[in-house]
Amino acid sequence: MKNLHKTIKYIGLAIILLIVIFFIWQGTKSVPTEGNWKDTLRLLSTAEFNGDLVTVKNVRNFQYSASGTPTVEDWYDKTYDLNKLQKVWYAIDPFDPSSLFAHTFLSFQFSDGSFLAITIEARLTKTQEYNMWNGFIRSFPLMYIAADERDAVYLRTNIYKDGLYVYPLRANPHDVRLLLVDMLNRMNDIAIHPTWYNAIYANCTSSIASHVNKIWPGLLPKFDWQVLFTSYADKLALDKGLLDTDLSLNPARKKFYVTDIAGKVGYVKDFSDLIRKFSLGK
Repeated sequence: MKNLHKTIKYIGLAIILLIVIFFIWQGTKSVPTEGNWKDTLRLLSTAEFNGDLVTVKNVRNFQYSASGTPTVEDWYDKTYDLNKLQKVWYAIDPFDPSSLFAHTFLSFQFSDGSFLAITIEARLTKTQEYNMWNGFIRSFPLMYIAADERDAVYLRTNIYKDGLYVYPLRANPHDVRLLLVDMLNRMNDIAIHPTWYNAIYANCTSSIASHVNKIWPGLLPKFDWQVLFTSYADKLALDKGLLDTDLSLNPARKKFYVTDIAGKVGYVKDFSDLIRKFSLGK
């Protein structure tokens, strides 16, 4: 019996030691700022403010082959007039129809016809593939990507063939402006002070929730199963009155599902307007 107690004691001490070593290892890891990054993640986006104008640098505007490989790599700088912001859209891309997890991002609409998507992702090298388990530890830097909305949506609907939902958020132009400015400021901060991605508290959905709570304090819970299981993020947004619709969840998903119409629209200049006209009725 004594030997058994000693064995249990030593196993317990070994486990504690391993936990301590793990946290020391995690705490001393530096966020990488250089690497052989994937082509779509190669450049950091930043923003320069000048009154009501903001110039966003390195807006991604790629074209892709059927396999998802970039065929045209285009990054542009564009100046946006914050006074022309009209609304913001919430995109949810489940990893597959039965998945509990999804990628989420925001797209900002301007009255001049511009759409600017902000997608928050793990920054991967060319030898890495995203793995949720690695996302729980310090494996990938966090990255805010400014993208032409056609890039961000078309890649998922027409190349990956994902089931993408694009919901309008219930917000006035003033609050939309505050939300975009807050996200762009965070983008700038990360470019100067890199931080780690985390699949729970520093992922796409939790980061968006943090920005939303700055504009509407306390609206979204810091920890919620619908934030963890991100394919239900639209349910949380609907329950909190964030989605600009009076529909219940399933009819809303049907109305704001854009994959089918995006496939019919194809890669055209007015892609963003057309998917809204024919699929969203806007």
